[in-house]
Amino acid sequence: MSGKSSESRLGKRGWLPTVILLLGVAGMLDFIDRFVFSTANDAIKHDLHMSDATVGLLGGTAFALLYGMMIVPFALISDRGFAARMASFGIALWSVATALMGHTHGIASMAAARVCVGLGQAAFSPSSAALNAAYSTSEKRSTSFSIAYGISYLGYIIGLAGGGWLVEHVGWRMTFTTVGLAGIPVAILMVLFVREPRLVHAAREAESWRALFANRPLRDLLFYGVTSQVVGYGITLWGVSFYMRSFGLSSGQAGAWFGIGIGIASVVGTFLGGPIADLVASRFGFRGAMRFAFWAYLIAQPFQIIQVLTHSLDLSLTMLALTSTLSALCTGPLYGAIPSVVPAHRRAAAMGMYALLANAIGIGVGPPLFGWISDMLTPHFSTDALRMSLLVAAILGFWPAVHLFQLQRRFGK
Repeated sequence: MSGKSSESRLGKRGWLPTVILLLGVAGMLDFIDRFVFSTANDAIKHDLHMSDATVGLLGGTAFALLYGMMIVPFALISDRGFAARMASFGIALWSVATALMGHTHGIASMAAARVCVGLGQAAFSPSSAALNAAYSTSEKRSTSFSIAYGISYLGYIIGLAGGGWLVEHVGWRMTFTTVGLAGIPVAILMVLFVREPRLVHAAREAESWRALFANRPLRDLLFYGVTSQVVGYGITLWGVSFYMRSFGLSSGQAGAWFGIGIGIASVVGTFLGGPIADLVASRFGFRGAMRFAFWAYLIAQPFQIIQVLTHSLDLSLTMLALTSTLSALCTGPLYGAIPSVVPAHRRAAAMGMYALLANAIGIGVGPPLFGWISDMLTPHFSTDALRMSLLVAAILGFWPAVHLFQLQRRFGK
């Protein structure tokens, strides 16, 4: 779709429910297959005799390896009119790879399967963002992204809470097989019901990668993405282990509390954040929406420090829910901003660049970094080593707010 024809087709709602909801379900499976690994951290560690750093490398760096290498080429293919096909291919690939993880018997084979999970999600991430932007109007883009990502965040609950229960009752191998195969029907639905959007190809060659990097609002979003995802993935992928070690919970209990806490809060925050941002933007312009995202993110950070420091389980879970809700208010407006600050025919490329720098670096650096810090601190803090490692992560959480502050200032000039 393009221009006025797309907006007339979308009608008063401003987004196409069939496509946006299907993208949300696919994104939910993305989160499930990405984060179910964290519920099996300790089981894999003991079964295969690994250190925290090695588990972090498998959960993070192995995933990010081909994710980082291929996400930009996949984005370029998506921008050439293949977004829907790239999305369905990605869903099928990561689903099969996750299922195969349950049949690995060594570090090398597990790493290979995890690499393929990253490859599949590298195909899906930029193409899904391009489809979301193509099937929504600029006035309702924060809302459409918040709906898709709100549904996606249900994957936190299923992947962490459901995954923790499955690991405890059927083992980590059957868990991977079960959650992986669930994605195949969604890949088929994507092929059958989502059409490739018609894009404007004018001036494609003139719009270089250098021009994207020179786009200052996009650059602010990229720096925010990198710093926030290093912290976010570090805390998320070690969250279940933190509650197991610091509060003596089983994998099922820790996965349930952590998954439900972060999942429900993220869903609620994301669903609320998009419409609020669109309402603020209608009165105060795009800068108003970005300022709303800045304050929501900043206010959340002190509660995250309390979450990892307190020795009260109830208080920690309360802070987890509060932090997740406030942070999730940013999801719709910030993800919706990425395709809004670039030309239509570069949306997948911009999202690919964001995912490369934010997700690939975030999941590639965060989990092994904070796993390594935990290993280094173990002789000094024993079972509290992981708590201290995640405290470092929580303090670093203030860094992304600097880039959001700069972003909202740009639109006032």
